[in-house]
Amino acid sequence: MNDPIPIKTETDEINLLTQAIYSFNDAAIKIEQQYHALENRVKELDIELKDKNDSLKKNLKEKEEVKNFLNNILESITTGVIVIDPDGYITTLNQAAEKITGFISEKVKGKHFNILLDSGFIQDIDLNLNRINALNETLEVETELNKNDEEIININLSIAPVLKSGNVSEGVVLTMQDITRMKRWEQEASRSDRLQAMGEMAVKIAHEVRNPLGSIKLFADLLNKELQSSEELKELSEHISSGVESINNIISNLLLFIKPQQAPDLKIIDIHDVLDGSIFFSGHLVKHDNSIKIETKYYAKPVMVRGDTELLKQVALNLILNAIQAMPNSGKLIISTDIVKRNEGEKEIAEIRFVNTGTSIAKEIIAKIFDPFFTTKKNGTGLGLAIVHNILKAHDAGIYITSSEEGTECIISIPIVENEEFCSNNS
Repeated sequence: MNDPIPIKTETDEINLLTQAIYSFNDAAIKIEQQYHALENRVKELDIELKDKNDSLKKNLKEKEEVKNFLNNILESITTGVIVIDPDGYITTLNQAAEKITGFISEKVKGKHFNILLDSGFIQDIDLNLNRINALNETLEVETELNKNDEEIININLSIAPVLKSGNVSEGVVLTMQDITRMKRWEQEASRSDRLQAMGEMAVKIAHEVRNPLGSIKLFADLLNKELQSSEELKELSEHISSGVESINNIISNLLLFIKPQQAPDLKIIDIHDVLDGSIFFSGHLVKHDNSIKIETKYYAKPVMVRGDTELLKQVALNLILNAIQAMPNSGKLIISTDIVKRNEGEKEIAEIRFVNTGTSIAKEIIAKIFDPFFTTKKNGTGLGLAIVHNILKAHDAGIYITSSEEGTECIISIPIVENEEFCSNNS
């Protein structure tokens, strides 16, 4: 006999539905709990992410500030800095390097450093990519730099490798300092030492020579009186007297050069008036040869200095006459003035430039050109520029001469009178 088939009642269906609802509610509660847990975790992660973002922003800001600070230092120092990568391309060129080289950073960044070597930009030094990349220590040289094809300046050049961990090269850094003024000061000091030594010797010689000169002049005058009846012999005695006077004048100029009889009469003057006066006095020499032109390019305002007008006229006239003699056939002399400041923190000075298109002067001659008795002129005494040097020294001024195939430039630098001082002296 077969078992009876169970029959589901309504109560069983209700119980099953109730269990399903309870199971669903339990699942919903668990899902809600998990959701709340997940929500809390998301909030925690948001907080952690915000903290990390804030920390990252702070780090980036600090790094940017450090970068800007280092960049400001790089742009503020007076040493020129050029950085070159291992392939030879320029990555950095600071403001000081722009001033020294004449290049503009934006125009040379990303270009090969061969532009620094083309056209003899750096003189007397063999630089190439293989050589500088092979450096494992700093190379220092003193050389000359052809700035903008217009000016030769002296620089102290240092080339050092940029190394990362493992001594792997990341390129090289070139640092350069303009030592032109320092070289001029060294030349000035050396010249002053030579002049002092030669001056002391010349004083002794001058006094020794003057004693017998007096006797020779006396005997020549006596002969001249005794030989009145013989014109030929009288003329010979007059030649002796003339020669003695010529020697005496040279000795007098020498003593004036060594020990001036009076101190300069310093007053506040406009250097343009001095130059105009000297040009006027030299005018008759230029008029004889209209192929020589004198042109002036003065600073827009008066250039006031403390100086002795007559002595400074003597300086300018001497330099003008030298320029004219250097242009025997034709040429141009440009006399210009300017007020310049070489470095930050230094006082402004006046620069007077005499630029002629005459024959060039060899470097070895320029080194001796201010020495007494040194001359390249057939009938020169060699005292003109030596006296110029001493006059300028008495005015706390300097003189510097450069020469090339295009001509010769003579630069005088002299302190200017500040506006406050000028006003107080004229009040």
